[in-house]
Amino acid sequence: MKMSSLFGCRGAVAVCITLSACAAGPSGATGYPGAGSTYGAFLAARYAASQSDPAAAAKFYTRALQNDENNQELIAEGFLASVLSGSPEASQLAPKLPGNTLATLLLGNQAAVAGNFDQAKQIFQTLPQDNLAGLIKPLLFAWAQLGEGNEQAALTGLGSHFTDPEFGPVYVLNAALIADAAGDTPSATQLYANVDTSQPNLRLAQILASWYARQGQMAQANATLNTLITTHPDLQIALPQLQAQLAKPVITTAADGMAEAYLTLAGSLNQPQEAFLRTVLLRFALQMRPDLAAARLLLANTQIGADDPSLTPTPVEMSNALATLQPIQKTDPLYAPASVQEATLLAALKQPEQAVALLQDLITANPGNPGLLSAAGDVLRNSNQCPAALPYYTQAIGAIGQPLPPEAWSLFFDRGICEDQTNNWAAAEPDMLQALKLSPNQPYVLNYVGYSWALHDEKLPEAKAMLQRAVSLDPNDGAVIDSLGFIELKQGNTKGALALLTQAVQLSADDPEVNGHLGDAFWQNGQKLQAAYQWQRALSLHPDPKLAAELNSKIQQHFGTPP
Repeated sequence: MKMSSLFGCRGAVAVCITLSACAAGPSGATGYPGAGSTYGAFLAARYAASQSDPAAAAKFYTRALQNDENNQELIAEGFLASVLSGSPEASQLAPKLPGNTLATLLLGNQAAVAGNFDQAKQIFQTLPQDNLAGLIKPLLFAWAQLGEGNEQAALTGLGSHFTDPEFGPVYVLNAALIADAAGDTPSATQLYANVDTSQPNLRLAQILASWYARQGQMAQANATLNTLITTHPDLQIALPQLQAQLAKPVITTAADGMAEAYLTLAGSLNQPQEAFLRTVLLRFALQMRPDLAAARLLLANTQIGADDPSLTPTPVEMSNALATLQPIQKTDPLYAPASVQEATLLAALKQPEQAVALLQDLITANPGNPGLLSAAGDVLRNSNQCPAALPYYTQAIGAIGQPLPPEAWSLFFDRGICEDQTNNWAAAEPDMLQALKLSPNQPYVLNYVGYSWALHDEKLPEAKAMLQRAVSLDPNDGAVIDSLGFIELKQGNTKGALALLTQAVQLSADDPEVNGHLGDAFWQNGQKLQAAYQWQRALSLHPDPKLAAELNSKIQQHFGTPP
């Protein structure tokens, strides 16, 4: 079998998500059962929440509360769903939850946005000292103090937390931002010098580059951005806008600073089990500053579970992530990375035309960008539009230049796939071999070439050696093992083929081609009933039209009746 279950997304910005069908619209109250009564609305809300659809859950909780407005359980759950979805109902429910930490944070945020920093301080002062509240309280209190014009009190309060073993760097960075926003250059200089830069990230690079530029240190500012691009090459498309806005301070108001505090703390919570807290913090950041693009990017990643590769995002989760990204304006330095992420989501939601249109706009603005060109090619290839994908891959290969870097193997591999799927193996084979030359230990390329040679009855000894090597590199990939079993079957080793193909079916039970090959092995071994079962099983797994026709033909030929 040529392809394994590999869905590649190049780079850190184009989030890796498994392509999924049945796209749903952004969260809504439609499509959920039995919401006509108070209890029905409550059940619908619970169901929506279980489907990672907090916006729909918030709407159903609101409906349930219309007939039971003092039900504290409904209020608490409706408030939480509203916070997680960024719904305005959260503001209406928060005053009804005295002592609730999240409600207290939201009310303090509201006071700060309104410019009432004394009230915000009083509200934040009531927060407990433990867990999440204990971490964020000093930051919010310090920014409220700055809002009142008391920079020194803010810096003094944060200073006692600099030695915190886990979150000390967050407090140092916020102290630097406070001094910067207050125009206290000496203090800001000292604090920025102590900011932890051991793990470059986009937001930190923005902050530091802006500071250096405003101090007249343009070389240091550009070096900071270049270090970021070296670490995260896919952010190259953001560089022109980042450079154009170097002279603009990142934080200009105390409310903006609070949003930054929520963002920096959310960014430090990078474990999958911390996704809930991260979402809450990012929603609060966007409550304070809706135009905070870095928070939108991180929230979208969180919504699709990008930090947990074992999870497959649902259409609802991907639609919600798309809705999170879409407000980012073209003038924002992060518009281009956000648009790449949007295109990835659109493609996964089976909207390839919109995805390619978005990428084409970026290509026009960034001509010759290999990452954007290959991304457009990937969208088209994954939507079975290989003739349209080929020019993008060819342009991407041309844009890389010479000598070809090892990572260019994927471009030749993907172009080779499209050439093969357009019945041009003569062009595909050199591209596949070039991919192997650039990266000899790619099991997917070894598998594709070996299987293709077997299909064409070419170089069978070399093909078998390639496939054995592919299996040694990825022994748990059903597609690779299937290919080796297929070539054993072609060479007459029926017993060996049966063992391999049985293992392949165990690893890729829902793959029609793998099941079909096992049927072939059963037939060749004289096990006719087992062969019929496997071919029927393969047909039930919705094979493509070509494979379906082959399976039907075998059943008709050997058993004389259609399936």
